[in-house]
Amino acid sequence: MSGASQQLSRLKLYFRQTIWLLLAFIGSFFWYVRSEQVIDEANRQRLQSFFLADELRQTSDDLTRMVRSYVTTGDHLYKDYFQEIIAIRDGQAPRPQHYHRLYWDLVFAGSAKPKAYGPPVALLQLMQQAGFTEAEFARLAQAKAASDDLTAIEFQAMQLAEAAVKLPLLPQLLQRQQALQLLFDDNYHQAKAGIMRPIDEFYLQVDSRTAAEVEQAMWSADLLRALFIAIACWLFLLVWRVQRQFNAVLGTSLTDLYKHISVLGSAQDSALIEVPAGKQDTVLGWLARTQQRLLQLDETRRMTQHRLEHLAHYDALTGLANRLLLIQSLQRAMDQQPQSLLGLAYLDIDGFKFINDHHGHQFGDRVLVQLALRLSHLQRPQDLIARFGGDEFVVLLYPLIDEQQGCILLQRLLSEISQPIYVEGLELRLSASAGLTFYPQAAVQADQLLRQADQAMYQAKQGGKNRYHRFDAAREQQLRGYHHQLEQIRQALELAQFELFYQPKVNMATGEVMGLEALVRWQDPKRGLLLPAEFLPLLEQHVLGIKLGQWVLAEAIRQLGLWLRRGIRLPVSINIAANHLQHADFEKDLAELLAPNPQLAQFVELEILESSALDDIGRVSALMEKCSALGVRFALDDFGTGYSSLSYLKRLPLHSLKVDQSFVRDLLVDDDDVPILQGILALAKAFHMEIIAEGVETEGHGQKLLQMGYQLAQGYAIARPMPASVLLNWLPEWQPPESWLNNR
Repeated sequence: MSGASQQLSRLKLYFRQTIWLLLAFIGSFFWYVRSEQVIDEANRQRLQSFFLADELRQTSDDLTRMVRSYVTTGDHLYKDYFQEIIAIRDGQAPRPQHYHRLYWDLVFAGSAKPKAYGPPVALLQLMQQAGFTEAEFARLAQAKAASDDLTAIEFQAMQLAEAAVKLPLLPQLLQRQQALQLLFDDNYHQAKAGIMRPIDEFYLQVDSRTAAEVEQAMWSADLLRALFIAIACWLFLLVWRVQRQFNAVLGTSLTDLYKHISVLGSAQDSALIEVPAGKQDTVLGWLARTQQRLLQLDETRRMTQHRLEHLAHYDALTGLANRLLLIQSLQRAMDQQPQSLLGLAYLDIDGFKFINDHHGHQFGDRVLVQLALRLSHLQRPQDLIARFGGDEFVVLLYPLIDEQQGCILLQRLLSEISQPIYVEGLELRLSASAGLTFYPQAAVQADQLLRQADQAMYQAKQGGKNRYHRFDAAREQQLRGYHHQLEQIRQALELAQFELFYQPKVNMATGEVMGLEALVRWQDPKRGLLLPAEFLPLLEQHVLGIKLGQWVLAEAIRQLGLWLRRGIRLPVSINIAANHLQHADFEKDLAELLAPNPQLAQFVELEILESSALDDIGRVSALMEKCSALGVRFALDDFGTGYSSLSYLKRLPLHSLKVDQSFVRDLLVDDDDVPILQGILALAKAFHMEIIAEGVETEGHGQKLLQMGYQLAQGYAIARPMPASVLLNWLPEWQPPESWLNNR
């Protein structure tokens, strides 16, 4: 058992002993008080006994005086007092107050009767209630009986005296003398002595008994008093030992301990609690250890709070400021008076999605960390670089001498990003697009300034990437119009305002219709029928373009199903944007559309713009293989206008090529297009692909193409795009020009 446990156990033992001794002290106190009450009761009974005996003797003396006075004087007042004394003694009249001190001759002299006090009670009854012993009560009863006998003599004397009043003088005197003789003869004195003798004996008996009782009670009181004092001394000793043991457990005084606890519980700094040697296991020692733990917890709390504040204001991956800290810092810089010029740049790493998709997100995170370190090295003291999530960074350039300085600083950041980065043995070359805006501006808040930089960054992306673009109000208005147009397109989709037109593709040599190309049109209630060129460029790289592409694909397959049920078996070409094709659910969506009628797949041809930027040729090729497994075919549209033609031909599972109309339109006036068309035809034959010439505007275009070896064509010379209902009327009426048929 430890020292602290032993001290505490001893304190508990002393405390329990103190409790029990305190109970004994209280009990002895009550016993002592009770013994004093017994003494008082014995003395009261002794005094009461003397009072009753005194009253008996006094009333006997008063009766004697009253009767003698009445017989001698004949005054009836003495007789009345005599009778009243008898009534009081017999319980027929209330007893006067302080009756044991009352002398009736004094009352008579004062001519005032004594005041009654309490209900009438016979003297003998009071004697019975006094608790006398049988021997004592027998003496009182004997005295009472003798007093009654004496009273009979006294009544006899009063009767003689009253009868003498009616006699002549001499007989009256003789009879009155006879009455007095009754009150003074030996018989009367004998009767009087019969009263006093038992009373004296009663005095002796009561005195002896009560004196013994009082003595016994006093002896008991003295014994209990001694016990009470002894227990009190023992209790004081135990309290002293408890206090000492309590101080030993505390390790210091209660006052000092309270001071330590008060300071420890307050917010104010306090000095370390010093614990003397040998008192480590006391409350003081525990309090000192608690203080140390609290200090450690406080330090941990401060570190945690600092960490939380850091997490709240800094990016966990790169350690750069986050959105919250940048906006707060930007707002503070904007609120300073007078306002200094500041610049805000919004940077987005070009093509970073490819890195995450190709190498994994952990690899991409390492790249971002290295980029953050590079950017931090170019940061000026008051500048702030923040990561907004993903591959987006925002730079606060503050203060600036002029806008040109901001442009130079941003160009340095872009140049630093373009330097090679080495991660896991791989060399990466990155670029960034940035938007730049400046403040002060009129009525602009921090969030608006941030949106301006974001919009400018988007313009830099649109302008070819790896560059920065400065925000201007005119461009902002244009972008607002762009967003407004996007909202109109979204509403048009919801209101089903889009419609598919179909343009035939024919074999010029035979006149046979080989297929149809589905082309979307917007039937705007206000502006009328809108061609794709008026709205599709707005949707490039926008998620809304994917939604429109999904609608076009679903509507074209639905229409194809209707034609097949009517016996029209013509393949339908559907234009697919690059971002739609590379959408994660493209193959799943296509499979769900073809699932109700799988035979439709052989009539579906998906056209991909050759000028489309396909981020990952390998992944796109694998996707096209999955779609081809469903039965659909792929064509490369606008061939010859892109920058990866041969790569696409080599790596993508294509079925046909569509020569861009720019090479066909000037064919009759520009001989430079002939070698290009011949070369494209040779490539198609080399890769065993069908080839279709777009832009056949006149009969002469068809003749020229037939002479070069082209057979499949599409253009206004054949038919303009038309709704599905009109197409049904066109098909039986179609006839190719005679000049084309003669070139077979």
